[in-house]
Amino acid sequence: MMTESNSEMDMQRKRFRPEIEGLRIVAALLVAIYHIWMQRVSGGVDVFFLVSGFLITASLLSKVRKDGTVNFFDFILGLAKRLFPAAFTVLLTVIITSYFILPETQWTQTIKEVFASIFYYENWQLALSNTNYLDQTNEKSPVQHFWAMSIQGQFYVIWFFIIMAALWTSQKLKREIKKTLFVILTLLTVASFGYSIYLTEVNQPWAYFDTRTRVWEFALGGLLFLFITRIKLPALMSGLAGWLGLIALVSCGLLLDVGGRFPGYVALWPVVAAILVLSAGENPTRFGVEKFLGSRPMRKLGGYSYGLYLWHWPIVAFYYAVMNTKEIPVIHGILIILVSFVLSWIVTNVVEKPIRSIKGKKNYRPKVAAALLIMAIPVFIANTVWSSSIKENIAESTMASAQDFPGAMAVENDMDIFYDRNTPLLPNPTNLESDVANTYEIGCHHEDGQQDLPVCEYGDLENPKYEVILVGGSHVVPWLGTLETFAEEENIKIYNITKISCRFNGEGVGEEMSPDCRRWNQMAKEKVIELQADLIIVNTDVGTPTVPEVEPERVELYRELETHGIEIFGIRNNPRPLFDMNLCANPKNIDHEECVISAEEYVPQPSKWSKVENKPSNVTEYDYSEYFCPDGSCPAIIGKRIVYFDGFHMSNSYAESLGPFVKEDLVEKLESMEK
Repeated sequence: MMTESNSEMDMQRKRFRPEIEGLRIVAALLVAIYHIWMQRVSGGVDVFFLVSGFLITASLLSKVRKDGTVNFFDFILGLAKRLFPAAFTVLLTVIITSYFILPETQWTQTIKEVFASIFYYENWQLALSNTNYLDQTNEKSPVQHFWAMSIQGQFYVIWFFIIMAALWTSQKLKREIKKTLFVILTLLTVASFGYSIYLTEVNQPWAYFDTRTRVWEFALGGLLFLFITRIKLPALMSGLAGWLGLIALVSCGLLLDVGGRFPGYVALWPVVAAILVLSAGENPTRFGVEKFLGSRPMRKLGGYSYGLYLWHWPIVAFYYAVMNTKEIPVIHGILIILVSFVLSWIVTNVVEKPIRSIKGKKNYRPKVAAALLIMAIPVFIANTVWSSSIKENIAESTMASAQDFPGAMAVENDMDIFYDRNTPLLPNPTNLESDVANTYEIGCHHEDGQQDLPVCEYGDLENPKYEVILVGGSHVVPWLGTLETFAEEENIKIYNITKISCRFNGEGVGEEMSPDCRRWNQMAKEKVIELQADLIIVNTDVGTPTVPEVEPERVELYRELETHGIEIFGIRNNPRPLFDMNLCANPKNIDHEECVISAEEYVPQPSKWSKVENKPSNVTEYDYSEYFCPDGSCPAIIGKRIVYFDGFHMSNSYAESLGPFVKEDLVEKLESMEK
């Protein structure tokens, strides 16, 4: 082992910094406050990442200085002692409470995310499930906040290998480890920060959960540790910097567009704010922020910041489920924070401290491992048993006859569509999120940045009599399930050309459209013209009251297609509620006031397309609104079938029940074109 200078050794020496405890509780409280009352990102998690990078770099270098290396198993066991007891206690509590409180429509999602949280890949689970953490209409699971813990856990493992790589390289080159580590962390910071800016622009929901977009925050914390002792500030500047950092941190979520810009370059705001606070702590003054953050009360509260973060969100999620609301009164929010503190105190003192105290004794490693396993195994078993019971229920519901679930046919035959909490439903509510068209399973949708245009084929592929193209965004996709019920029987070949979060209107314009929507529109239009199918099937409008008219761009696109002799089978969009209709798919909410939405508001007559002046003659609109909104209202369950699989997109089960009605219209249209 090479010898380092005394100053280098001193620089790497780990020491307690009381202001960090205060900074932690401020960050945790910001997360909780913004979650409870503002439903926005606060920047508090970014502070945790920076501080984690600072502290773990200090800890690992301290071990290197003391022992010349770091034992991987001791390192992981030490982390597990700090992280697992509280985390597993929360997860077990969530499993039990979710079974009794959450609607069945959220069970499958919760089970998947509990497994992901146990094994520290929750961030990737959320990214892959296209979860938008900032979408207030999204039904968030009680463990969704574990995404940050997952990134942190992944980071700790990565950091061990980074430190060891720096140690090995410094020994080979006979240079100080600080210099080698500086180069590595600088490269990581630049690469990760650049990637974060890029991905946030291209796909912000994914960027939010991607570990690679967050590495720069940890790396910057490590760089800060390497050089913080060299930061010398005059007393006045240090005092101002510290308080400015704290004020900037508290105001971050209020002043910045966190909804659409995080993490990206905007995350610099809370990160730099934390750097200012830590730099001020290195240069203490009489009235500096470090005196407040490092005070005894703040240090005491800081010891429970981890627990506060873990407990507050499940309580919020259960509050939403029990109260059927998305708003929390001030008093209730304060109680949630207080209860979170109490639970954190109990778990810290009753569960965590006894396990953490197992050290320095003979055979302590097996004892610690056994204690952690005793906590982990019940969580895994409980979640597995819950998952197995759901699979059995799903299997039973899929074996039932489709005649027992008439769906849209109940409207046609004037059947009673009333249901209660004992009514069997299709799909089984626990399997609702998987009740989607086949295109979601095999990657038929165009992704942002994808150069080619995916075109999938369904129906009669061998000897089709007719060819149709289903083209558009996520609201046209469910109609594939409708078409598939009769396509082979009627010798119809279906081309699927779709892109989620993108309207087929020629320009890709509209609220919440995908960044790559315009380019996809051009490719899709060219492909439609090239294929020259008998019909293209599209939506003629947007099914929400907030878009009261058909976009002019859509009309112009259909008119352009007319010049190429392309006939259009236009389907009026299904009603798109302005809230999550999965709330109403839970039978216990049958009388909830939000679950009775007006047909007059969502599918007024005449249709939006009917009111377009000088309509292109190649478009025939078909309005199936009566099957979504019988008797003047638009329920979430019709004929024992759940209408929406995610709140406002039609479920595959209900789409299939519309088959007989669409079949009659489509076949008649195709046959009329032969004459």
